[in-house]
Amino acid sequence: MAKRKSIPSLIEIPTWHRGSQGPEVSGQKSEVGGRRSEVGKNWKTRLSLEPKRFLEEYDLATLVVVLSEKAAESFRAANFPDEKLFYLPRGVDVDRFKPGSEADGRKRPPIFRAIFSGALIERKGIHHLLEAWHRLNLKDAELWLLGSVHDEAEPHLKKFWRDNIRVLGFKRDLENYLNQGSIYVFPSRLEGSAKTIYEAAACGLPMITTREAGDVVRDGVEGIIVKPGDVDAIAAAIEHLYKHPEIVASMGAAARQRVVENFTWDLYRTRLLGAYERAIQLCGGCL
Repeated sequence: MAKRKSIPSLIEIPTWHRGSQGPEVSGQKSEVGGRRSEVGKNWKTRLSLEPKRFLEEYDLATLVVVLSEKAAESFRAANFPDEKLFYLPRGVDVDRFKPGSEADGRKRPPIFRAIFSGALIERKGIHHLLEAWHRLNLKDAELWLLGSVHDEAEPHLKKFWRDNIRVLGFKRDLENYLNQGSIYVFPSRLEGSAKTIYEAAACGLPMITTREAGDVVRDGVEGIIVKPGDVDAIAAAIEHLYKHPEIVASMGAAARQRVVENFTWDLYRTRLLGAYERAIQLCGGCL
């Protein structure tokens, strides 16, 4: 309808080009609510669109908004015209998410604490993190898992369980838990641009993550980039940061600085206005 009436339209793609996703990461497993249920699965199925419909919307939209370079690459690989792509990373509330301090009672932990937040599902690499953590058997260390536990995660929790793992569930005051961490680990296989990465960076946590999770982390600066599914690399990165608290401190400071300079909501709004202007230009100034 917008196309027929010459109205500029933007469509935001939260992950990648729909035609580029394999069945193992295409989001076919429900992530609704806490544990997967037939009810949640059924209503989400009714709302889901066929891949053909997504591809039609890509073509009809004046501008396609992507959240990361990895997402943009998936469109270019599908021969999508580059002039219709607009790069728009997320933002984060840097006043809410910030490093803890002794003044507000939120000190850095006396032990090494790795944190994961998000739905406990295989698409986010929770099984790879659990296996890596189990291999290391670190002393004076904890792994905190913040998020709803889905059925697919339970066999991995059972198989790779250690007594220093804490499953804390979904938390609305996530910043209060991130502020108790040493590092953040998010080895996602398919994401787009994970908001939890922005939040962890704003809290001054160095991160172990993948390119698939977005563009916040630069390898060796704000954290360590690993390939999806590479358990050896995840374990090595955790062990490296465990043994080098000085690197944890420097990467954490760099992470905070990166979001303050590049990923605030004020900067997001400015970029979003640029997307609207670009769409109007592509539409021939039809408004």
